[in-house]
Amino acid sequence: VPQLVSVLGIKTNTARQYLCTLTKENKIARTGNGEYMLTDKQVFSFAPTETLRKLYVGLKEKLPFTDFCIYDGSIFTTLQHHVSVNHAIYVETNRDAPARLEEVDEMITAMKPTAKFMYDYVNMHEPCIIVKIFVTESPVNKVDGMVTPTIEKLLVDIQKDEDFDYMQGTEITYMYQTAFDLYTVNTPKMLRYAKRRGAYDSTYSLIEQSQKYDK
Repeated sequence: VPQLVSVLGIKTNTARQYLCTLTKENKIARTGNGEYMLTDKQVFSFAPTETLRKLYVGLKEKLPFTDFCIYDGSIFTTLQHHVSVNHAIYVETNRDAPARLEEVDEMITAMKPTAKFMYDYVNMHEPCIIVKIFVTESPVNKVDGMVTPTIEKLLVDIQKDEDFDYMQGTEITYMYQTAFDLYTVNTPKMLRYAKRRGAYDSTYSLIEQSQKYDK
């Protein structure tokens, strides 16, 4: 902002409005605190289905003071090399909420599942609901009033969540590369979240690999 004010001779508020408008029009991308870049890449977006909307509304009606972040397996499709069948719905919520959720929806299949539980008992070819703990200060979006993950959150969670074990290994390297090729990614935001999840070093390494391949 100070550079725009100095170079263009405009007021600070005017400069901020210009940046906000250009960001909304996807002509520039915010890459950090006060940092922007010109881009021809897409902004990652997730469009919730009617099924997700109904579930989200139902959960909020029954547990109005509980926070939820919700998405389904289709959110990973554009990132994957080997696209997996995944009909799961993911509900992330407050640490004290999972016990109450079991009373709310009979479709709930797993609570904070391990990799072994997923492989042994969960059929991702069938609709199911997987409940996990929402990490505070996670980077999220609001879509039609629903809280959904950002690309930065997804890329970190893929590393840390045991139920995403099938996307780890060589697949995750491909997913990071694809994410940085196709979408604008706020690297500082992702690293802050990675630090909260104890994945700073591995995330930094994956980012570096992605940018190296992109050159």
